[in-house]
Amino acid sequence: MVPRTTRRRYLSGLAIAASASLGGCLGDALEDGDSDDGDGSGNESGGDERASDGDADDAAASGSPAETLRQYVATSAETDDPAEVGAYFHPIHPFHPDNLDDDAEAWLLRDDPVSEIETETADRDVTPDAVLSAPVLQAADVGRDAVVDALDGERTAVVDVTITDESGATTEFSAATVTADGEWSILAQAIGASDGDSESSDESDEPAPFEARVVDEVAFFPDEDRARVHFVDSPAADSVTAAAENAFSSRSSSTPETITYFDLSLDPEGDEVLVTATVDGETRPVHREQYPPSDRAVDEVIFDEQSDNALFDATARVEFTGEQTGDRIAVESTVRGDEASIEPAGNATHLTVGVDPEGDEVVVTLTEGDETEELHRERYYA
Repeated sequence: MVPRTTRRRYLSGLAIAASASLGGCLGDALEDGDSDDGDGSGNESGGDERASDGDADDAAASGSPAETLRQYVATSAETDDPAEVGAYFHPIHPFHPDNLDDDAEAWLLRDDPVSEIETETADRDVTPDAVLSAPVLQAADVGRDAVVDALDGERTAVVDVTITDESGATTEFSAATVTADGEWSILAQAIGASDGDSESSDESDEPAPFEARVVDEVAFFPDEDRARVHFVDSPAADSVTAAAENAFSSRSSSTPETITYFDLSLDPEGDEVLVTATVDGETRPVHREQYPPSDRAVDEVIFDEQSDNALFDATARVEFTGEQTGDRIAVESTVRGDEASIEPAGNATHLTVGVDPEGDEVVVTLTEGDETEELHRERYYA
């Protein structure tokens, strides 16, 4: 089967939509450990299926949660009919055939070949909060009562999915599945941690970013090893500081409304420009860029407002230079809460995340082994 190249297709429902093309011919993928013989074997391991009441344990459902996810991935690559892919979703999901709109093809069909699909049933509860953490359901304003009704008396399971394309790039997401009319269906994708997971985590959640309109842009002058940080009119901060982390050059102001720019000297061997802002006694980073431009990982960040019927009201597309190396590169919108990543980092050409149209912040991180480094931070102003 020759991959279709007439249109771009995206991994349906994921917060990483548009970050990596993952479609194509899946014959080899299903032969390599991901059996579609209906017994739910393949790469499924661990975890269990849970029922929301005692009677549901005895209810029979065809197939398995992991098998449903594998078939969904395969179908999204092999068919030209969005409704055929949407049939794997629960009736309350925006991608179910009864709810599809004209943009369905862009979200449900894809082109590029996939070499492997791995699934693992996780030991996690499917709660209304976990389901409603999915970006697609948030964007579609699916009500909590509808989710509670969908879970009531049904069997549920969380499935972790890893898709590897022919270039070696991997994409991971977690999906909440639930039985409906005797069939396993996808209720939500790209779900966050459950309440219990959040409470037991050793790492505290980073507080939501404060609203600080500070940096307009950063201009670099490689011939002079200098950066000029341009500020917005009347920065919304009590004080601001711009620093070159390696050259130990910094400028600060407690009256940011009076400044238009700061000039910084940079280390020609490599440096970072970091801008911090203080609001009500709290100081946080609001902008970060690498230097020199020839060595940076992020080429540019393109913010784009979408039409009313798009999955997100606004998106940020991060373009990479190809200079990045590491195990994993990730992009996160700190206000909207969307995230996308690719492994290994060198395979990334771009990643797209949803952003809050009222204002957001995009953070790019690189992971190598146990170390995670922030490479880029940039704010989107409505």
